[in-house]
Amino acid sequence: MLAAAAIVIGSGAFGASTAYHLARRGADVILVDQHALGSQTSPRAAGLTSKADATPVLARLRHEACLAFEGFEAEMGRSVNYHRSGSLKAAYTEAGEARLCLNLETARALGIEARLISAADAGRLAPHFKPGPARAIGYVPSDGWLDPAKVAIGFATRAAELGARLLPFTRVLDLLRGEGRVLGVATARGEMRAPVVVDAAGAWTSRVAAAAGIALPLVPVRHQLFITEEIAGVEPLQPIVRLLEQSVYVRYEQGGLLFGGYEDAPRVIDPLALPPGFQIADLPLDLGVLNKLVDEVADHFPALATARVAVHRGGAPTMTPDGRPILGRVPGLEGFYVASGCCVGGLGLSPAAGRVLADLILDGKSDPDLAPLSVERFRGRYEKKSELEAACVGEYARKYRH
Repeated sequence: MLAAAAIVIGSGAFGASTAYHLARRGADVILVDQHALGSQTSPRAAGLTSKADATPVLARLRHEACLAFEGFEAEMGRSVNYHRSGSLKAAYTEAGEARLCLNLETARALGIEARLISAADAGRLAPHFKPGPARAIGYVPSDGWLDPAKVAIGFATRAAELGARLLPFTRVLDLLRGEGRVLGVATARGEMRAPVVVDAAGAWTSRVAAAAGIALPLVPVRHQLFITEEIAGVEPLQPIVRLLEQSVYVRYEQGGLLFGGYEDAPRVIDPLALPPGFQIADLPLDLGVLNKLVDEVADHFPALATARVAVHRGGAPTMTPDGRPILGRVPGLEGFYVASGCCVGGLGLSPAAGRVLADLILDGKSDPDLAPLSVERFRGRYEKKSELEAACVGEYARKYRH
């Protein structure tokens, strides 16, 4: 029987980062995953960062995460190909303009450079983008993008170098419990004992918790993107472009453009109904969903109308009823923590999410305080499956409008 100070379930960006930060502080960590390390939703992400967030704790953590990505190679000994391209957000309605200005104001209050720019300036920064009648365009020069396939595996590899034990292809069957606290996990390889267990199992997070009778307000949904063949004039350091009302994003990738967006009726995934052996690679995709979004924004990105799709991929990020992640302790089971509810932004948050959660585990407190991201904020709410699903889908649908 294996024993450790902490067991982290799931080697996506949240889980691998948490394992790394625990190991970095000298904790004896086991990182388990039912599949290959870092192989599920994380490498299928868009690889975007964004510092402008209306929630102060998230704005702080996203700023920290960007700095961590800039120094990733120096700290970790491996690169995630971070490009400090900056980002643009364009709003076309009065409500969208108000949201955008609030996000920029929150960022500036934390010392982050964030400002409004003209449509002409936006067009010069990103020549493939035609702003049209935008009411406001926000610019954050220090945002950037990275290779999503290198993040989780980078954290996991460095954690192993610091002494963490990595156990891929090890499915967790149950949480071991006694006298109101977690004692470890039961796996197909046998029991593993630890006074701390972190549930960072991505689309399977609520399934892991449900084995112990704990209901987490999370719903996995399908999110898709595509990458075009090469397009003349597109460059790596041209800024990410997001349109708030249409809720789409565009950035450089492999000589072409990466395009993704948030549809109105996403495919919902029931983690309790997933068959044994299911992987995110098995998730059915639908390019038609993205084509409809392209039609909506064709005037803003004319190159997308004729560009051929070279890569089409998708993942199953977890949504929460308020669009913010769940990080911290799980009440009712001492020593049990959760790191999930990425809400299609977990990769860009992961360096800071892992750091702050490791601090909470080892020190009993964290800076910033994770209370705004605690699962406790949902106590007594969303107990009906239909109500939970509706709230989570509502947060996903046209996500940038919220």
